[in-house]
Amino acid sequence: MARFRQRWSIIILALLVIVYGIIFYLQKDDSATGPVEIYYADRVTAALKILIDDYNRMMEGKVKIVPIDFPNVDFSTNERKEVLARSLRGTGDGIDLFAVDVIWVQRFAKWCEPLDKYFTEEEKKRILPEALESCYSEGELVAVPLDMVQTVMYYREDLLKKLKDGDQIIKKIKDNITWKDFIKLKSEIHTNKPFYIFPAADYEGFICSFMDNILSLKPDYFQKYGFNLEKPEAEKSLQLLVDLVHKYKLTPPEVLKFTEVPSYQYFIDNDGLFIHGWPSYDKDFKEIPFDSAKEKELRKAPLPHFESGRPASVIGGWNLMVSKFSNKKKEVIDFVKYLLSDKAQEIFYRVSGYYPVLNKIVYDSTYIKKYPQIMQMREFIKSGVHRPFHSEYTRYSKIMSNYFEMAMKNQISVKEALIKATSAIQLERTAVKEF
Repeated sequence: MARFRQRWSIIILALLVIVYGIIFYLQKDDSATGPVEIYYADRVTAALKILIDDYNRMMEGKVKIVPIDFPNVDFSTNERKEVLARSLRGTGDGIDLFAVDVIWVQRFAKWCEPLDKYFTEEEKKRILPEALESCYSEGELVAVPLDMVQTVMYYREDLLKKLKDGDQIIKKIKDNITWKDFIKLKSEIHTNKPFYIFPAADYEGFICSFMDNILSLKPDYFQKYGFNLEKPEAEKSLQLLVDLVHKYKLTPPEVLKFTEVPSYQYFIDNDGLFIHGWPSYDKDFKEIPFDSAKEKELRKAPLPHFESGRPASVIGGWNLMVSKFSNKKKEVIDFVKYLLSDKAQEIFYRVSGYYPVLNKIVYDSTYIKKYPQIMQMREFIKSGVHRPFHSEYTRYSKIMSNYFEMAMKNQISVKEALIKATSAIQLERTAVKEF
């Protein structure tokens, strides 16, 4: 049923893009008689709705932001990417501004307006370097960050406090626990509840868990080896994920079917103790009814890491790109700068739980007094790592998740999965070069 709903959602959204394209042509000659309409493709979170409504009131009669929504419940990130790519492959009419996952920037750069000429050095310096780093393609600024997240581990504080030595367990979890000690903890906690949940379906969210591990062991892995996965660090990273399910029994096999939303629902419904997620989880699914009393007991902690590695968590989030086909670039850039204002970034953080991308909000004492939890966020950012910046990353990631899922299901060995993935990526690279 969920897949059926997603397919219809994609068809409907594609039709909407076509309709917006028709409107775009019809309104070319009438633009002087009404507000300039900017078509903005993104998932309309609670924070973004507030900001769009505010901007439309502020610019009434001059500019109107028309959102094209990608609801979380209907679209995985992969499906959202493909719909956007299809709509931009022609002349891009119907979309002026759109949000991309930080790992899509390289792929979408060919359809986007270079932004260096629109942003001064001072404006760029206002932005967190960890967020701005993902916005370049071949040395050129082609995007700006809208928000930022990174992988974290949630735990149920109320359930842990009921355990013997619960406070000590929480302290250990918050102090960058190693995988060795985390696995040992499972044997010390006698519970029939799910211990550790992570989404392990064939999609990018599963690859994030792999990236957390491999970049913990070797932060420069992809700079040194490219996408050659036949290395000890890659084997150790994938083997752990397989062993969490099959050897250590920390993770229930149901996770092999889960993307973010189902994994979170399973975690809440079944009183799980720990879950791999994003820091916006406790505010991300307001359109889906979960047990709010349980959600109030959620707390964030660093992910476990290898004893021989260092704490590492993948940086994610969404960047804004301006369609090079848009004839409203001045108005679009003005709106983008509004979304990068102090006021807007504070709303993103307060309402939807995303990291603000401005240095001022993260490091200014005024905001820290107002939001003491920013101090924890600053600690998390220190362990942030980026997935490879590569134009074909999304294709390679899809290859990895396909073979890794087979290893997770014990259909092939971990070593075989890594060999097959490396070979398939090499074939993909050769095909792209020949093309």
